[in-house]
Amino acid sequence: MLTFLKSWALPTAARPDNFHAVLIERSGRWYNACLRITGDPDLAADAVQDALLRAWRRRGEFRGDSELDTWIHRIALNAAIDLMRQRKPQPADEFDADSFMAAPSASPDNEYTQHALGKDLGVALRRLTSMERQSFLLKHVEGWRLEEIAESLQTNVNNTKQALFRAVRKLRVDLHVWRGES
Repeated sequence: MLTFLKSWALPTAARPDNFHAVLIERSGRWYNACLRITGDPDLAADAVQDALLRAWRRRGEFRGDSELDTWIHRIALNAAIDLMRQRKPQPADEFDADSFMAAPSASPDNEYTQHALGKDLGVALRRLTSMERQSFLLKHVEGWRLEEIAESLQTNVNNTKQALFRAVRKLRVDLHVWRGES
């Protein structure tokens, strides 16, 4: 009886049935976001698993200020960043461009173009430092604010701005062909 009452005391979105529905519907989205951060399928899966455990344990803290999906998505990204922070830096972090460019194509020409762009993008993203890549992805793919990125990466806003500037500059150089420049 107490568990039942506790369940109903939670905001509607944080109730177990809603939690499970969001999990089934959105877990692929969280995994893909974590994969973009980590560049490693195993680390991404670990990050999602950690995020779901954290979210489940802290479901009573969910206030309903945002959608449950958004709340868990944010926890998952933070878990991926935490895993990257704990991981020893490696000379060339691998990045799976196919996971970044996951949109299906309609024609062989589009498929070839997307594959070529994905390959070039993967090479360009591997050139970035971990800080530059994470800052770039959080800002331009996930839409985070500079303050959120700085807090999540445990740095200040100026360092985040510099990492973003360096990332964009490197990507512009590496992807100039795709911008129609010679």
